[in-house]
Amino acid sequence: MANIPIMALVAVLVPLVVGMILGNLDPNMRDFLTKGGPLLIPFFAFALGAGINLEMLLQGGLAGILLGVLTTFIGGFFNIRADRLVGGTGIAGAAASSTAGNAVATPLAIAQADPSLAEVAAAAAPLIAASVITTAILTPVLTSWVAKKQARQVAEEKKA
Repeated sequence: MANIPIMALVAVLVPLVVGMILGNLDPNMRDFLTKGGPLLIPFFAFALGAGINLEMLLQGGLAGILLGVLTTFIGGFFNIRADRLVGGTGIAGAAASSTAGNAVATPLAIAQADPSLAEVAAAAAPLIAASVITTAILTPVLTSWVAKKQARQVAEEKKA
């Protein structure tokens, strides 16, 4: 079982719970806090990017890039379909078709939990890092394409 320091857990959960409470109790506070999210994203991304070793990107090579392409387009296909199935436009599904930046740390975390997997984790980390970068480029392109296609469909429906 993972050995997570209690203070690290508290540091993550307390702001989340306080934000949930404030956002649900006061609509003005919800609007205020929601508007702050986009301002924080670059700082969040800087921290994630700083944790990605560029050597791992080179080690991931073509296989890592292919993993990212497959994640975006095959994952995107299913995510877009699922989004539409539940009444969405498909745009959110397209936007979710990426490898999250924090996925790079997953093999290391698994290797720390089970040292017998260290060799596999060492091979997986560069592939995931290359996939993160590839999907960071391709997912916005896919999302933009789906959004433009959706806008054209809406415009055509209004004309009809």
